[in-house]
Amino acid sequence: ANLTRDLVHTIRDVLTVAGIKRDEQKALACLEAADLHFVLGVNHGVHEPLVGYLQEQLSTWRLCLGADLIRVGTALHEAFANAIEHGNLELDSKLRNDPDGAYQRLASERRSQTPFRDRLVHVRARLSNEEAVITLRDQGPGFDPSVLPDPTDPENIGKISGRGLLLIRTFMDDVYFNETGNEITLIKRRT
Repeated sequence: ANLTRDLVHTIRDVLTVAGIKRDEQKALACLEAADLHFVLGVNHGVHEPLVGYLQEQLSTWRLCLGADLIRVGTALHEAFANAIEHGNLELDSKLRNDPDGAYQRLASERRSQTPFRDRLVHVRARLSNEEAVITLRDQGPGFDPSVLPDPTDPENIGKISGRGLLLIRTFMDDVYFNETGNEITLIKRRT
């Protein structure tokens, strides 16, 4: 009798969850747009769960799938790393070429120093049935993207600087910076 009662409750729970999922799919079919706003600090790895969440959203909205989703995730990861490390922590990418780990050491120090530790990255994701527009704004001094060295130039091939931005521009449909250079907008249209 206990087994039968437990089984009935289990089946009822499973059917309830299935009904909720069906209702959720019906509701999502009516969804036209969503505007999400996130705020991140400078702690190491804080952006990785958000990259995964945004990839999930792009998949749910059927804006991109499969390998395209991985490429967009890579572009997002690079954009977050740039906003946190180069923007808010003001780390010079030339330090990455230092074999003694100066880049990582300085990053670790600045995560606990003012003003760096208090800086935030504001992320806005506007999703629609046609496209995702994701904007990241850091609280650093900004930069001029036109003066970055070309990572495809033979003299820069071995250098790390500029590769992240190259990946971002390659994997997204459009990329824009604000005038200050502390805000990047990435656009991915439905494929």
